[in-house]
Amino acid sequence: MFNNPINKLRSTLNTVIHKRSGEGKNQQNPSNDILSEQTALFTILGDLKLYNTNDAASRIYRSTNSLYDVVIRINNISDLNTQGWEILVGNHSNNIIPNKVIASNNDESGQIPDEKKEAVIATVLGAYNRGKSYLLKKLCRNNIPSRNITHTEGISITVGRDNYRNIVFLDTAGTDKPVKNDEIEFKRATETLLREVVLHLATFFIIVVNRLRATDQIYIRQVLKYCRVTQIRKKIIIVHNLLDVKTIEDVNTVIEEDIKQTFRAIDKQIQLDIGGTTKSIHFFESKQQNDIEMRHYVLAKSHSKAADIWNKQSLDGIMNLLQNSENKNSPNIINDMITYINGKLPQLFKHNNDSRSGTAQPALRIVQHDSLPYIVLADRRARHNLLEEGYLLELSEKLVYDDAGYFVTNESGNWQPRYNLYEDDNEYCLIVELAGFAKGELETKLAEKSITITGTRSDLNNRMNYRTIRRSDILIGSFTLTILFEADTVYTKITSDRMDGFIKIVVPKKNLGVISVDL
Repeated sequence: MFNNPINKLRSTLNTVIHKRSGEGKNQQNPSNDILSEQTALFTILGDLKLYNTNDAASRIYRSTNSLYDVVIRINNISDLNTQGWEILVGNHSNNIIPNKVIASNNDESGQIPDEKKEAVIATVLGAYNRGKSYLLKKLCRNNIPSRNITHTEGISITVGRDNYRNIVFLDTAGTDKPVKNDEIEFKRATETLLREVVLHLATFFIIVVNRLRATDQIYIRQVLKYCRVTQIRKKIIIVHNLLDVKTIEDVNTVIEEDIKQTFRAIDKQIQLDIGGTTKSIHFFESKQQNDIEMRHYVLAKSHSKAADIWNKQSLDGIMNLLQNSENKNSPNIINDMITYINGKLPQLFKHNNDSRSGTAQPALRIVQHDSLPYIVLADRRARHNLLEEGYLLELSEKLVYDDAGYFVTNESGNWQPRYNLYEDDNEYCLIVELAGFAKGELETKLAEKSITITGTRSDLNNRMNYRTIRRSDILIGSFTLTILFEADTVYTKITSDRMDGFIKIVVPKKNLGVISVDL
């Protein structure tokens, strides 16, 4: 269902426009209940560039008959050489046109209330063929047949239904899926990028396992390490999806061995009011590194006696936990995803002139195409035929991964400092962790939509008069950090300040009146 050629999109656009402009004004709209609310799905579709134009142009997105509302087909980062990554929209989302909702529901200020701008964002993680899509189908109460959801591509986004419309689920292609031998390195880099994107965006991590294996334990440890290194307090749920376990006795054995003994989890019960009925929800809770709390829920084989006891209460417990959580984030998933990936691309690819053609590579920055439903390199945003005149983007030969599977350096051995980026209507605020640099040791290059900071941190060990080095984790050497902005900026009126090892940089936006403040 994903294999229509790209040139059919443009050739059918005019037909679609004429067809949509005169059809069915009196037809019943199955999504009227959704149109009456500012839901997370409304915001996600509003992030799609062509969805913000008109009903007809929105139909240029090819549809997918799956449980997902939006699919970003990041199957291989090498696809950026030519056509980039296609965006698909779920069949059940086709009647939701964000500009209509804005016109009918905006208040006098034209602003969406702050509480409507946030959502609980949960990413479903796990190795290949653990049942992630099956779990999503149950959580979202989607009746799409299972055979249509077995193939997850890139980053797939779906929003909860019924009373859970501000819960967003992110799914990615499972790890360990086989590929051709010559694609292994690109596969590793692609999966690493996908994992980093969803961990960055999500407020909840849902990790799906079957009978617990050593590979699952390593995967969970990697996620815990991410939480520790980034110092971001994420919520973690482990779903023990026991696909082949049917009896109550066997489930109890798995609980004892996999949950209580391995994770030292303890029994918990809460009472929930669901549909006017009080229900008891049974789950398990454990504490891991840095006191990170994890909840464990159990699913047994469908239609078994064990499933009658465990499945409904576990699904209700997970959705209730998400619904009542204050761990929320912006539902602008697609724009936030693009911004994050733009910060990673310089680490993934070599960035030199193509010596064979003599042509310079484009800036390593992705955007949504101006008229086609693709995410492409910025220099290709207006190109009619994306399959022609591709650039040669080569994966860094010396790309280094840490033991958690995240890339930490590129081919030159450089490291990158950590940073936070904030914004409001007037300005961007960048906080960069750069201890050990005296004033004047950092070089900054400014442009309207980017800032690049470079520097070299000397080896601290050379300044310490100790014979034995027991541990040396402080990164040294040269770094290059490039931050890309969505809006144009007044880079000539940038201000900066130093505070306890951090550097604060404030960059005014260009679209508003700007006042220069000397900090």
